[in-house]
Amino acid sequence: MARHRFGGVADYVISVGSGNAATLRPGTSVTCWNAAVGGAQYTDLTQTDGTTPIAGGTLTTDSSGAIPEFFGPDGVRSLYLDANGGSGPRRRTLSTDLDADFAALQGASIPASTVTAAGDLLVATGSADVDRLAAGTAGQTLVADPAATTAVRWGNSWRRRDLPALATADAVSPITAPTITVTQQSTSTIASAQPLLAPDTGPFLYLGAGSFTYGTGTPDSSYYLPLSRYPNTYASGQANWAVEFCTDASVFEIKFKYISSATKYRLSVDDQKITDLAQLTGATAAGSSHVLKVAFSTAAPRKIRFDFTTMPFGGLFLPPGATAWKPTPRGGRLGILGDSISDGSAQNAGAGIGTWTYRAARLLGCTDVWDQSRGGTGYITPGTFAVLGDRVANDITPYKFDRLIVWAGYNDNQGDQGAISSAATSLYAALKTACAPGADIYVIGCWDPTGTPAASVQATTATLKAAALAARLPFIDNLSGNVYDGLGNLVASQGPWMTTQIKANYVGADGVHPTDAGHVYLARRVVDALKALMPA
Repeated sequence: MARHRFGGVADYVISVGSGNAATLRPGTSVTCWNAAVGGAQYTDLTQTDGTTPIAGGTLTTDSSGAIPEFFGPDGVRSLYLDANGGSGPRRRTLSTDLDADFAALQGASIPASTVTAAGDLLVATGSADVDRLAAGTAGQTLVADPAATTAVRWGNSWRRRDLPALATADAVSPITAPTITVTQQSTSTIASAQPLLAPDTGPFLYLGAGSFTYGTGTPDSSYYLPLSRYPNTYASGQANWAVEFCTDASVFEIKFKYISSATKYRLSVDDQKITDLAQLTGATAAGSSHVLKVAFSTAAPRKIRFDFTTMPFGGLFLPPGATAWKPTPRGGRLGILGDSISDGSAQNAGAGIGTWTYRAARLLGCTDVWDQSRGGTGYITPGTFAVLGDRVANDITPYKFDRLIVWAGYNDNQGDQGAISSAATSLYAALKTACAPGADIYVIGCWDPTGTPAASVQATTATLKAAALAARLPFIDNLSGNVYDGLGNLVASQGPWMTTQIKANYVGADGVHPTDAGHVYLARRVVDALKALMPA
């Protein structure tokens, strides 16, 4: 606090003279009080230098009877003057430096123009200042984020308490599996089937991909595929995606085009998979139209999901009297940007829909998981596709991910660490803009399939960790199992993801890529690392 200035203005001591004339009284003793009647005298007064005490706290009027300037006690802005030995009457006076207070208030005030949209907040920055926090989007909540200037932000963060139960989230459904048959034809085998519900007009919720379009020519002109992954073309883009719909039919058929033995699917009913691994369709005629019939023993409302890989979708056939409707996604939109550890390899079944990505999404309660990874690529290594940074504009920006996991580096680890650092720094900056406002972005370090990581793998992990910390992004070191928040604080130490003792169970014959069991294991490791970064 501070002392405030009094007196020196039109404050005079007067008395009534002859003829009731007001007479100035020089040399009069004046005392200061905290109340108009009674109260206590202020004695802690100083002269105009602000330090020299005024003896006894008693002021003396000058030759004109004026009250001299003085400083009152600390923090006092008004007091009562008494020129009658304390017995009154007393008159209240205000400090004369209130203009400085008003100037300070004006300087510290926040103009209304600072907030520009309904829902904007003003949040302390911790440096005797505030900053504008723009309004969040529907469904977002305020979440703590020590890496943010305001220590909070709008976000879609998972909370541990909201995650599904591990025992059921990735378990095979206990229901009696439906009978599934496949027929090579483009029309329905269901008697008196309703007209085809076309991919672009039917009750379909497309997940894991976007920018769907029909192909050209026969039969592609009747089949839907997404263009949302590099090279963003009909036949060579996103091979892994899902479609959901609800129906009360006891039997239905989906129309599809058979490409090759890579054409596979996984069926889920009411959010639980019927088989653990992706299945072959049973088709053999490459390039031909087929219908895959799913027959339950009874009619009942059900939510149906197909995870597809390399399987163009042509619509839905329903029997007479049945109906279908579009479900709603849950868990936000999760993207995975990386290499073949996420995209799949010959060492696991079902390509991308058989990797840790889809399993981790189920464990996180997320139905909309996008495999935006491409095998052989990395931060500086394009493989037969493109480096990660060159794919942001087409593969990330248009789709506004709520959460994004970046896991790459293995294909780069023999390269120059300076180049990797520059590429990572550029990529992380671009992703923070490309994702949805308030998105959570996580970086996982360089994969090690050996249990004894090479020096180049360790160096790449260190490089990526430094770049993530500079970008204030959480970093997960799979070599050590350490989990760091966006400020570089160690929040969990969970042990190495790969050891010499377990690699035979989880790494395939090529010595690099995870097996089906390996992807089950990695899904648990990724989710447990993410949990360490989640609020309770």
